Amino acid sequence: MSKQVAVQSLTATATGKDKTRAMFAAIFMFVMLGVAIIWWHWGLLRHDLVAMILLFVLVFAGIVPSSRAFIGFSHPAVIMLVSAFIISRSFQESGIFDYLGERLDRMSSDPLNLILVLSLIAMVSSAFLSSYITVMLLMPVALHLSGKRGIHASRVLLPVAFSAILGSTITMIGSVPNIFVSCLQPGCLGIFTFAPTNLPIALIGVLFLGLVAGHLLHKSNRKDKRDEDINIEDYITEVKVLKESRLAGSTLRRIMQNADYEVTVIALVREKLKMDVIDPDEELLPDDILIIEADSANLKTFMNYTNAKLMGGRKFRKDLTGARNISMREVVVLKDSILAGKTAAGINIRSRFGINLLAISRGQRQSIHRLAKSKIKRGDVLLIQGRTQILDEVTHAMGCMALKPRGIKEKDALRATLSIVALTAALILMGLKVVSPPFALASAALLLALCRTVSPYELMRSIDWSLVILLAAMIPVGEAFRSSGAAEILVNAFSGIGAHAPLWLRLGILMGFSMLLSNIIHNVPATILMAAIALQMAAGNIADSRIFLTGVALSCTANFMSVERQPVNTLVKSAGGYQNLDYIKVGLVLQILVLVLGVVMLAVIK
Repeated sequence: MSKQVAVQSLTATATGKDKTRAMFAAIFMFVMLGVAIIWWHWGLLRHDLVAMILLFVLVFAGIVPSSRAFIGFSHPAVIMLVSAFIISRSFQESGIFDYLGERLDRMSSDPLNLILVLSLIAMVSSAFLSSYITVMLLMPVALHLSGKRGIHASRVLLPVAFSAILGSTITMIGSVPNIFVSCLQPGCLGIFTFAPTNLPIALIGVLFLGLVAGHLLHKSNRKDKRDEDINIEDYITEVKVLKESRLAGSTLRRIMQNADYEVTVIALVREKLKMDVIDPDEELLPDDILIIEADSANLKTFMNYTNAKLMGGRKFRKDLTGARNISMREVVVLKDSILAGKTAAGINIRSRFGINLLAISRGQRQSIHRLAKSKIKRGDVLLIQGRTQILDEVTHAMGCMALKPRGIKEKDALRATLSIVALTAALILMGLKVVSPPFALASAALLLALCRTVSPYELMRSIDWSLVILLAAMIPVGEAFRSSGAAEILVNAFSGIGAHAPLWLRLGILMGFSMLLSNIIHNVPATILMAAIALQMAAGNIADSRIFLTGVALSCTANFMSVERQPVNTLVKSAGGYQNLDYIKVGLVLQILVLVLGVVMLAVIK
């Protein structure tokens, strides 16, 4: 009898220790997730670096087994994501969207028709390609078509960007949340599993964007012309170096670094020969002519200080040897650009790329002031000047995109055909369940790589490794979120309405929190954490788990209000002249619409 009591006592002690250990694991998980969310929200560190730090801390704390720390890098969702990047890049190089632009050029000039057609193209394309690539390729086309019709860019770009986000909810490969959620089901979900629910929502959203969104934008965005646009030609002047001038014997470096004035030297003319790439330590000679960019105040200070002579205007520049080979171009800074986060002076943009930076446009502001010291951000529109024959190469090397259609290249027809055939074959294989979705997409990506539709160099650049690492690192964290009991604690906290509330209410609460979290942090960790909660809420019910997971994927993908955490929004902000308030006003209404329609389609109609 005493032995039995002792055994029961030991068992109770062990159970108590297990509960204490489990409680510690859950509390530690909440604390670390809280710290990570703060870092993600404030952008203190890169998203993928925060995820890796979180993963390593949980491994050292014994919450994530070390044997499963890197299981995410071989996860089917990661394989599908990498393959989707390669396929999207192949379409990017094919020129398909430029071809569509030429066909759309014959459309009527009605603004509504243009907005709806471009939005529908964006929606359909982003269902199979990256939404960022889709918007990036449609931007030049949209700007060209709207400009020819006298339609302000802001009326077109935001509907196109939001339609691309809506379109990415339609298929399994449209967005990272869809890819991840589909892989939580045995054998992965079908390619069009999300379509019956999300396609009607996307179509209604496109109609809303075409008919209503324009009325919610800031008034200045609805004008046909922005009054604040700067004519750069009005700020470019030629000055001659006289013998008695302080410029004689000085260098370009000294001129640019003088604190008394702020000018940008665009070119040096010596003996009728125009030099656009100048050695900063080149000594200026009498009779040299400097082509400078400056506003009236700085120009006056510069002239008074240097005793230089003001020369003739634009006709003089056009008559110079080599001047006809110089042109200006507007480019947008992409998310993986080497310029992002740096200054023109810090990256030596003139000597490194052989171009001049004339202006930076950010939101509704365009500036020519303090360009060398201004930090360039993703989505900024830059006005650059350089030799016409190198501008395409330089734009690509800087990680930027020209805001004009590039035209159709002869080799694009073959690339387009191969890209369409490879993607279609992969979709058919997935639809017929001949092979698994990861294998089908990887095969398509491999085929395109072997056919050189994407060069070996571009193959690696086409993959957003930051997003890949973020997803791979968060997958074991998501598993630990459930296994530690943290997800169960959150679900139990709402147990007052959990088990007794109707399905539509539970789904609505889950989708609402998913939308809120994806607007605060990146949608990848938001999806993984909310998916763990969704599975816990389903409590083993397969039907409910599919409904909840679909709702999470839809909510985390439909992130419209955030600019910094939604690359598509960042991309169009400066080109469209949007304010943050524009995203909030239009995005909030659209997110509420998606939430209501999502609950109706998933929980009521089923």
